[in-house]
Amino acid sequence: MPPLRILVVATKPPWPAVDGGRLVLLNTLQALAAAGHHIELVAPFSGTDDDRRKSVAALVEICTPHLIAAEPRSALVSAVIGLRRGIPVTIARHASPRMAQAVAKVLSSGDFDVVHAEQLHALSQIDAARQRGIPVVHRAHNVESLLWDFTAHHRGPATRSLVAFEARRMSSWEVRALEEADCTVALTEFDRRTLSELVPGAVVHTVRAPFAAELPAGGDPLDGEPAVVTLANASWAPSRDAVEHLANEIWPAVRRRLPGATLNVFGGGHHLDGLEGVVGHPPPGDSRTAFPRGAVALVPERHPTGVPMKALEAWARGLPLLVDRHTSEILDAENGVDVVVADDAPGYSAALARLVEEDGLWEKVVTGGRQALAERHDPAGVAEHLERVYRWTISAR
Repeated sequence: MPPLRILVVATKPPWPAVDGGRLVLLNTLQALAAAGHHIELVAPFSGTDDDRRKSVAALVEICTPHLIAAEPRSALVSAVIGLRRGIPVTIARHASPRMAQAVAKVLSSGDFDVVHAEQLHALSQIDAARQRGIPVVHRAHNVESLLWDFTAHHRGPATRSLVAFEARRMSSWEVRALEEADCTVALTEFDRRTLSELVPGAVVHTVRAPFAAELPAGGDPLDGEPAVVTLANASWAPSRDAVEHLANEIWPAVRRRLPGATLNVFGGGHHLDGLEGVVGHPPPGDSRTAFPRGAVALVPERHPTGVPMKALEAWARGLPLLVDRHTSEILDAENGVDVVVADDAPGYSAALARLVEEDGLWEKVVTGGRQALAERHDPAGVAEHLERVYRWTISAR
């Protein structure tokens, strides 16, 4: 079959890949380009001219990048627009006339087979595609309404009701998106089922996030027997709360069983200061720093949607992975095969003790993790699967 001409519309440039969402998109563009497809990318950009030149230089090998000078609206302006138009604040924040004009201009310059809207927020920029009758594939990184509802439980009384209200508006917006897009792609089977329940009959496919099966581990080992590493976002309440619970409630039980164990938190913030057996590190400039040789990677209890890219990276860099039961389900992983699973303090203590003391388990889980990546997240396989979705959507239209 001839290669496809794909226009990807995003809410942020994929390079540098400083977060999981950008990394998903960057890996996807690389995989589609390697499969021979022609890709043009339209994304907002708010850095300096020098930063923009660096991004273009990094992306031009895999796509034709159009990085548009467009800042997200402020929270206050977004809230006002959201209330006046009856749309979620975060949608108002990312809706950009400049982006919509850029998408229309690129579409007028050539014949595209399909428009790929990266995340829910990009759908407001693609009216020109609908007007031209070009099929639209919406890729959802999360079930956004579920994420907002989860976040509400981590807010104080003053803002909890506002965030819950936003979650309800986001649910209505997701319903609209599922109805208007020709098809939707979810990154996990859990998200596919959840989105399908919002709009029975909507076309929703599961296409996993692409990730290399093997990457080099980080540099020198960290202190600890074992050294355990986790990444946190101190500015996001659910992540901060999860790490605080891990450090304050779970880690003391781990230390009673394994006195030499050290929890290394990258990006954790000052709230971890003074805790015994816990070491805080700044957010890593290079993600490899957070996955050093000989460490155990731990993903604490997380939000119930999306794919934990840090878990995929731990697998690729050859670290045994410790997760809770829900994250294991998201990853389609099996306890003792490609992860070890724990849900409470005794469970975390027992799981880490097993990794240290049980002959062969450490190596088995590392091998199983890389095999899981090769079987379920192989970039070439993901690109092939995504191409089938594109062609099915084009045919259906």
